[in-house]
Amino acid sequence: LSPYLAQAASILMDSKTVKLYQDSLFHKRAGDGWTPWHSDSRMAPFDTSKMITFWIPLQKVATPENGGTGLLFVNSSHSDFALPYWNGAEGKEYDRLEERYGIGSTVHHMPIAVGDVTVHNGWTLHSADGAEFMEEGEDRYAFSVTYVDGNAEVREDALLENNEKELRTKGDMEDVWSYRSWVKEVTPRSPFQHDLVPIVWPTKK
Repeated sequence: LSPYLAQAASILMDSKTVKLYQDSLFHKRAGDGWTPWHSDSRMAPFDTSKMITFWIPLQKVATPENGGTGLLFVNSSHSDFALPYWNGAEGKEYDRLEERYGIGSTVHHMPIAVGDVTVHNGWTLHSADGAEFMEEGEDRYAFSVTYVDGNAEVREDALLENNEKELRTKGDMEDVWSYRSWVKEVTPRSPFQHDLVPIVWPTKK
């Protein structure tokens, strides 16, 4: 991966050291439905506000009016602690985001060309329109890279399932498969090093 992305993550997060958390390939097929509003940090094992994702289209993405299915964002939602605290991760309040944040707060950066990138904080609410109007064979591909502050610590409930009665996690377990193998090898609430979450900034000389 390019060290320029890691350096940019360091600047945007104001972090002296940066770890690579994960990378992902997103495949939106013709006919796929809407991706609901969500924040990535709820699906990660860390207790931090310093997580950032670069979303990189692998083909041109048109405007939503022309069938584009790039990401939609809610401005300032990353700093709204009250929304998830009082309302949880879903519910009626998520159906009235423009009333909450103001008209025009839901934004996008389409059209997007190959070589462009969007960047969002781990707590930023984002979604993607459905691909109901895409023609067969017009699937949308995008690559994402997520970085986290080098001092971010793992939560003690990162591997708990939502239905465990005694110690329930507030996190979303959708991505637990992607970090289970290394999280169980580190001590929660303490600095850690692991080969699967390498420090990528500053680069090694």
